[in-house]
Amino acid sequence: MLAMRGTTGLTRRRFLGTSLLFVGGAAISACTTDPIGSGSGNAKVTLNHWYHEYGEQGTREAAMRYAADYTKENPDVAVKVTWVPGDYKTKLQSSVLTPEGPDVYEVNEVTPDMVAQQQVVPVDDIIGEARGELNEHAVSPLTHSGRTYGVPMIIDVMLLYYRKSLLAAAGVQPPTTLVDLVSAAAKLTSGKTKGIFVGNDGVAGMRQLFPFSVGQSALTDRTVSYATPEIADALTVARRMFTDKSMLLGYPTEWYDPGAFISGAAAIVWGGLWALPQIQRELGDDFGLIPWPGHGASGRPVVILGGWSQVVNGKSQHIDEAKKYVQWLWLRNEEIQKDWALSYGFHVPPRASLAASAEPLKTGAAKVAVDLLNQYGIRNTALWAPSVAKPYEDAVSDIIKKNADALPTLTEAARRSQAALDQLPKV
Repeated sequence: MLAMRGTTGLTRRRFLGTSLLFVGGAAISACTTDPIGSGSGNAKVTLNHWYHEYGEQGTREAAMRYAADYTKENPDVAVKVTWVPGDYKTKLQSSVLTPEGPDVYEVNEVTPDMVAQQQVVPVDDIIGEARGELNEHAVSPLTHSGRTYGVPMIIDVMLLYYRKSLLAAAGVQPPTTLVDLVSAAAKLTSGKTKGIFVGNDGVAGMRQLFPFSVGQSALTDRTVSYATPEIADALTVARRMFTDKSMLLGYPTEWYDPGAFISGAAAIVWGGLWALPQIQRELGDDFGLIPWPGHGASGRPVVILGGWSQVVNGKSQHIDEAKKYVQWLWLRNEEIQKDWALSYGFHVPPRASLAASAEPLKTGAAKVAVDLLNQYGIRNTALWAPSVAKPYEDAVSDIIKKNADALPTLTEAARRSQAALDQLPKV
């Protein structure tokens, strides 16, 4: 899971950060306000590769090592690793509009606007036969009109953790329905322990779950489809956890940090697989993993996929070289892919064969998480752009926290989401 830190100012050509240029396998290091740079020595091409600032120790050094290894094999190509602190997405939006921006960069999804503005190029030619091995839900946010515009690097798995000892003491079984979850959260709330933590605002981790949990989706092709009685009912039921004060709110760390779970401040938490090693170190085997429970007659459990993918800038002056570099990193070099997924944080490699062969994922809680991912994993498509999602997110907040009437609130929000969706380019 990334950790995005404080925002700093940025013009189109300048930002506060660190860039390392690798030429023929050697690193030329400098703290600089110019992330563009140029090659030297025998290099004919310089690729500028942007990463957001990962929170896991060792990731920056690993990215630099990969770049150095690539230049050893390809001395005509120098790779500059640009590690971007602070508000990565804002900085990227400014830089990627120009030919001087990064040649290769990271995204969570490829929106239609990015395709229309040539911020990305199709990469189906470098994916080739590996396409059938990539997790479909990891690829879907990168795909438009049958073309794939990015290569997944890691899959983040998000699901529920529960404390076995706290559930046992309260006589509560791991919940298998949303109604059970609401009941469990109330019974587990005692003293300094709240029943559930999904985010400090009471909705953060839950928002995206409700359409899937009733067996529906927020979007059906290019039609907004979240204003249904079933989704409204799920929100109304979930609201009880907020109104009966069984939700942990305002904790010093957010849902993606396991602190609330480890401290016992909450008995059930929405969290990510990246937190598993720390939880195991602190709690031993006093925890279990379950999907978010389904609701209603057509309901289904939900595990959400997140993660990062790498794309090639359509405005790059070195598109072919950049595509070969991405192919080498995230499709051909299996050791790098496993190293990046499992040596620093804890993630699932997007390729099925690597996920199946990775030793840390074969046993214990990690295997449970991967099995749940394979059985219940889901994710919104790239059409769920921020402008489309915002009315829904606001509606969920109003329903949960302000007791708004669920179905009318969703219906009005869906009208605004549809208007935003209609404005997205058809690519």
